[in-house]
Amino acid sequence: MMEKERTRGVATKAVIIGNPNSGSAGDEGYLERFAEALRTGGIEVEVLNTERPDHATELAALAGDKLVIAAGGDGTVNEVVNGLSGGATLGILPLGTANVLARELGLPMNPEEACARILTGTAFRMDVGVATDEEGTERRFACMAGVGFDADVVREVGPRLKRYLRSLAFPLAALKVYLQGDQPDLQIVDGDTTYVTQFAVVANGRYYGGEFEMAEGVSLGSGELEVVLIEKVGLLMRPDVLARILAKSPLDRAMKSFTSRKNIVAKSPAARGARVPVQIDGEVWGRLPMSFRIEPAALNVIR
Repeated sequence: MMEKERTRGVATKAVIIGNPNSGSAGDEGYLERFAEALRTGGIEVEVLNTERPDHATELAALAGDKLVIAAGGDGTVNEVVNGLSGGATLGILPLGTANVLARELGLPMNPEEACARILTGTAFRMDVGVATDEEGTERRFACMAGVGFDADVVREVGPRLKRYLRSLAFPLAALKVYLQGDQPDLQIVDGDTTYVTQFAVVANGRYYGGEFEMAEGVSLGSGELEVVLIEKVGLLMRPDVLARILAKSPLDRAMKSFTSRKNIVAKSPAARGARVPVQIDGEVWGRLPMSFRIEPAALNVIR
């Protein structure tokens, strides 16, 4: 399915939801600069800072059918996406480390330029992924869900390490998690086909962890998910593969992948499945078993 373009609309009311722990988003007066630029463009804007985990979801839900601007990293964007009403429009001020969704949308990484894009950009309907845990709790993801190894890495990288080492924090944490060993096998079920792997990424777009291209068979409007399978985590630690990751080069396509419009199930042997974590858009969320599906054209976003 092709991406569906929408005509440019003029929002009259907006909220900026900022995460004080993402870059300068919480500095006094910082977001107000962008709010003022939007006001000059004819939009009535309110600035709201988050105070706790999932607060951005609550604030986005309270915003109703406004333009809701997520100011922060992919975690803040994910929280906002999970609170948006059906009539709301998402805008992004990329202030985080990876800014994966902003890159997928082709937004400027400079926040001033990204703010200008909110006034001049085009809105379109993008797909979102949905993860469902064993209890039936659902969470949307804009870019990807990682099963197993990378969720362990995300858990290892705390805010302080990310702040000081930025893009180097994840390769260093990955090496530490790898050396700890004991990565259980995973079963990824797509209809009648079951794949056995050690690490899987369920992707709604190309990028992973910043500019690193992991998936190539899907886009934000393709109407399907791509599942990339890394059968042996040790492959990622090979010098040639690790060099490509650090250089943000596309993933070696010798690694298996498949695209699907079906409900994809991820599980692990019963004795160890309870220990396998899942990360959603760069934040750990739950453990296996879990299922994943696509919701086509579910979210209006400015690019």
